[in-house]
Amino acid sequence: MSRYIDRLPEPAKKRPVKVIVATASRTGTRSVFSAMKTLGFKTYHMAECLRQSDNSHMQVLNEAIRAQYDRYSGIKQYTRQDFDKWFAEYDCIIEMPFFLGPEILKAYADDPSIKFILTERDPDKWVTSVNNTIGGIFKTAISFPMNFLKYFNSYLYWFFNLHISLYGALADGTVPGDENNVEALRRNYVSYIDMAKRILPADRLCYFRLEDGLGWEEICPFLDVPIPDEPFPNAYVPEDFKRRVGNLLSPRIRRATLTLVAVAVPVLGLLAHLGFKYHAALKQGL
Repeated sequence: MSRYIDRLPEPAKKRPVKVIVATASRTGTRSVFSAMKTLGFKTYHMAECLRQSDNSHMQVLNEAIRAQYDRYSGIKQYTRQDFDKWFAEYDCIIEMPFFLGPEILKAYADDPSIKFILTERDPDKWVTSVNNTIGGIFKTAISFPMNFLKYFNSYLYWFFNLHISLYGALADGTVPGDENNVEALRRNYVSYIDMAKRILPADRLCYFRLEDGLGWEEICPFLDVPIPDEPFPNAYVPEDFKRRVGNLLSPRIRRATLTLVAVAVPVLGLLAHLGFKYHAALKQGL
């Protein structure tokens, strides 16, 4: 099967990856994303994936998730070469390993020039945070009207399809509210953290718990960079997440609605006209 990543042009230049933040989403990754940019890194995070105007990165991530978790997809799993092509513009990668499983960590773990950061949080708090954020997008994606409206805007289509694939992988195909949903999310989170600790080289790994604090003091000495003379970026709570998603989707939803109306009105007019003609024909026949 032809993959989307294979159809993308080869980048003219590739930045060598310097840091991989293997931390799971909803564990302070947005703050670390802002912090790494302040430190001068060209940083890739879900926020970067969603801001690409041509939707290409959402398509790549969706394909990579399906290749990793959907055994019926027929999609070949991504390799180091694919990851290097995908992240060619970036020297710091955040949270992507959590979405993609062990293959991406194994692909980079043997490179002595790369450092790794891994943050862990209380699993039960993590599950609650995921269901309050990504889980909410998933429920919207599979419910009317968005499961229909997304076909009238390409960004909405890939945004919601990506989150269906992503949440499905994290929750073993369960839906928020299902009997086994919380158990599946918790099990997969704990399993990922254990796996990352096994794969990542201890001498190039900065590991800490979110509850113990997250700031410049934990990151800068490990990266051998000076501590900036500014506060560490604030943690993002679910309300911030929902506001950002709303700002991202609202204009696209309006455009999709206008497109739907533009398509539907002529069709309804044609149907009404045909119905009138059919009714008149029936009357004449009688």
